[in-house]
Amino acid sequence: MRSVQNTAAPPALDLRAVGRTFGSLRAVADVTLAIASGERRAILGPNGAGKTTLFNTLLGDFPPTSGTISLFGEDITRMRPQHRIRRGMGRTYQTSLLFDGLNVEENLYLAVRGMRTNRLSLLRPRRGDVALAQARATAERMRISHLLSRDVSDLSHGQRRQVEIGMALAAEPKVLMLDEPAAGLSAAERPELNRILAGLPRDLTLVLIEHDMDVALRNADMVTVMKDGRVVAEDLPGRISDNAVVREIYLGGGHH
Repeated sequence: MRSVQNTAAPPALDLRAVGRTFGSLRAVADVTLAIASGERRAILGPNGAGKTTLFNTLLGDFPPTSGTISLFGEDITRMRPQHRIRRGMGRTYQTSLLFDGLNVEENLYLAVRGMRTNRLSLLRPRRGDVALAQARATAERMRISHLLSRDVSDLSHGQRRQVEIGMALAAEPKVLMLDEPAAGLSAAERPELNRILAGLPRDLTLVLIEHDMDVALRNADMVTVMKDGRVVAEDLPGRISDNAVVREIYLGGGHH
């Protein structure tokens, strides 16, 4: 993967000493990092490292208790999640959050309509609807057009992941955050995920939490490693495994 750092433009995401506490628990501590526009950043670390809490802090589900967050140069530290989304942030969760009882087309359609001023209208999709056309285009992009009429509750785990990523993309984000997209996928489903990630446009900034090292390193320009809520290493995908701290986290002391 190539680096896309552009020093002339503000970073897509700029975190300065970001922290998040829950009572006496310090889940995220003094995280400082800058992610360039169009960059693919993988965030790795063991369970409990603070990765998902960092995502929740970035999107505003849990506002930071310290530090600042900027999105393309705009301070969004205290901004509500819906306003961050309207400024171009999108994400998926560790567990797929879909509208069970609706089909794939309807799920994608709702994702598109959610970004529009008339999003609360109860009208169903109909021929000629621009939002419907965008939903179908997203399905084609995600290679799930053949599933449009299927109820999402009947899909495989991997197909549900595809729909969820499609819903995040349907809102046309500038920054897409994926929380463990490979979790629960079979060996046969993971190549399809890699094809989807590789096909994302380069002007879309991608931030990826992943335990699958192959998926993470294959789709990253830069890797950040967290432990105990802190950033402990940052390097290129081809060099991150040479870091002594990273070897200690993933392999234990004395292993190479």
